[in-house]
Amino acid sequence: MCHTDIPPGQARPDIDGREVTIPLPGGEEMPALHVAARDDAPPVLVIGDVFGRSAFYEHLAALLAQAGLQALVPDFFFRQGPLPDPPSKEAAFGRRAKLDEAAALDDLRAAITWLRERSGRRGVGVVGFCMGGTFVLDLASTEAELVSVAYYGFPVPQPTIASPPPRPIDLVDGLRGPVLAFWGDQDDTVGVDHARDYVRRAQSHAGFESQILPGLGHGFLGAAPLGDASDPGAATWERAVTFLHDHLEER
Repeated sequence: MCHTDIPPGQARPDIDGREVTIPLPGGEEMPALHVAARDDAPPVLVIGDVFGRSAFYEHLAALLAQAGLQALVPDFFFRQGPLPDPPSKEAAFGRRAKLDEAAALDDLRAAITWLRERSGRRGVGVVGFCMGGTFVLDLASTEAELVSVAYYGFPVPQPTIASPPPRPIDLVDGLRGPVLAFWGDQDDTVGVDHARDYVRRAQSHAGFESQILPGLGHGFLGAAPLGDASDPGAATWERAVTFLHDHLEER
């Protein structure tokens, strides 16, 4: 399950976002939503899933801004164009087949640079989900001065991906900054054995933390009642925000 809509019963914080464009090395510009209550707040890049930038991730960006951070949600599918309204899983996966995911990582690096230049801070948070979680795990091993949170990323990307990103499991020995990773132990999409193997190999990195939640499957945050600390899935979001705050304030 990937995320498109705000979970029922949750209101988006009253913090206005603005549309921006991120200059890319080849001269193109990637559209993005920037949400901030303070221009000097620690910056966080929010990387979505196969549906790309959706209402769910815009909602998370507003929650991050409400928590004293600033958030950027890029449309890394901008070259492939928008999905139909309402979006379908078939259309989303068809569009993904046209995406060069290794090149998308370079676009995300440009977004990190934009956040650094705008905020005046070297440290940048990155939080990603599903394929975005895979991107986060790759960036955590290849970019310095990041604080990384990965939700149900793929240590071993699916073999059906047309233009896959690097395999995070192959880069795990190069992890750099603080990393927090979440999976559910019922996640047949990622494959919990892959997640456990990644965790085992990442333990040698002092900044690595993880949680494999019992009884939860892929995409569990999309159904979680955010703000309810008694819910195991929702509690991961509170932990993620605290993790970002604690480590970004040090940078």
